[in-house]
Parts: sequence; structure tokens; C-alpha cells
Amino acid sequence: MSFSPTNEFYPERKLFHGFVPLVMGTKLELLLVGLGEPEALRLWENMCTEVVRLNALLDRFDPLSEISRLNSAADYGQVSVRPELLDLIRLCEDYRTRTLGLFDITRGTCGEGLQITPDGSFSLNGGSLDFGGFAKGFFLRECAQMLREAGAGTAYVDFGGSSILALGHHPFGESWRVRVTHPFSGGILQDVDLVDQALSTSGNRPGYSGHVLDPRTGRPVEVHRVVTVVADDPLDAEVLSTAAMVADEKELDFLKNNFKLAQIKRFDS
Repeated sequence: MSFSPTNEFYPERKLFHGFVPLVMGTKLELLLVGLGEPEALRLWENMCTEVVRLNALLDRFDPLSEISRLNSAADYGQVSVRPELLDLIRLCEDYRTRTLGLFDITRGTCGEGLQITPDGSFSLNGGSLDFGGFAKGFFLRECAQMLREAGAGTAYVDFGGSSILALGHHPFGESWRVRVTHPFSGGILQDVDLVDQALSTSGNRPGYSGHVLDPRTGRPVEVHRVVTVVADDPLDAEVLSTAAMVADEKELDFLKNNFKLAQIKRFDS
């Protein structure tokens, strides 16, 4: 993985800008207002350290990551993992239950999920684990905690354009405004105003359609669809944007009722 973070500080506005061109397969960008340069730089370095650590843990495309080694070992039966990864797997299993199985980090199990034993070992039922609809949201949840602990009340974290955390409001506005466009038509779907909230967007796009799988069938979602979710918790937003991609109308209503603090919108064409 190529990892080349950069940063700039504008003292007259106490504005810090951090940027990573490639991590977890996409870009990471931070706008931070109100902290001094040493505090802002320390916070940014901590964020970069954590995103690299999570990437080494959860990136299934990296053959050296822990999840890749786990997926390879799972071909031979039950496997055990370190407590941290087991906690993340259990968290994902909780989301699977709360979304009626619409969110599932297993691939190739057709909705069977995991069988976790009391000692922390489990069987993948011939499938593999994929944290693609989880990792960015989990990192942004950690970012929110880091920012608040550092006393940062105004910040904007953009993770690939599809996962966004917004604390406070834009220095020259009442919110952080994000425009969501349709990847196929280019038309404007909505303008979202965020204040102390997170936004997650999932969807197909030209040249990259069918990457979202229905966990119950293992088949890709082929319809030209975009889902946006606004929530207080970045991880809720990330999980729900994935689950809503495969939900039917009745299931979509269930998600809206079961996660009452989240705003879920879906656009089909």
C-alpha cells in the first residue's frame, strides 16, 4: 500500500488540512478548525496511525492483513482470532441481527452467517469475511472520539467521498453541505446539510456495478441504485447504506423503524 500523508496549516484561520491519497482503497481528507498547529498535527498523526493499523487488520485485498490470513485459514475448518478482531466480528454479527441479515460481512455463505463458539473460534461455512461495508464507518466512529477528546468542535472528515463525518458547522455557514449526485446520470440527487452527523453513500456506478452482494443469495445488486444515510453514529450510517442497497420496500421500512435516529433515502433509476 502506498501511504503518503500530507498536511498544511493556515495560522490566520487556525485551519488544518490533512490528506492521504490512498488508504483502504481510497482517499482520506481532514479539515480541522480551531486547534493550534501542534495539537492539530498530533491529532492528524494519530488518525493516520489508526487508519493504517485498521487497514492491516481488515483489508481482505492485502495478502498480509490479518483478515486475509484468517480467510485462508478458514478453508481448513474452525479458526481462532485475536480478541480485537473477534470483538469486531461480534459487532458485525449484532448488526446482522438488527438488519434482518441484510448486512453480513460473510461472502459465499448465502445468509448462514457465522457460527462462533464460546472460546472465540468459528467456522465460515465455506465463505470468507469482507469488512468493506464496515471498516470506514468504524474508523470514522473512532475519529469522532479522537476529535472530541482533543477539543475539536469543528471538523470535516471525508473518506473517499462516500463516508463523511461532520462535527460542528462550516466556518462560513450553518452546516457542512454535501452534494450527492447520481453516478450514472450525473444529476443532483440531494444536498445534505450535516451538523454533528455522518453521511454514508452506497451505490453502483459505471464500471463498478454489482460489487454489492445480497448476502442471502450471493448475487450482486445490478439495479442502478444509490442509498444515502445520515446518522449520528458513522458506523450506523455505513452499515445501513449497505443494508438498504439489498432491502425490499418492506425491509427498508423495517430499517427506518429499527434505527430511528437514521435518515435513509434510496434512489433507483
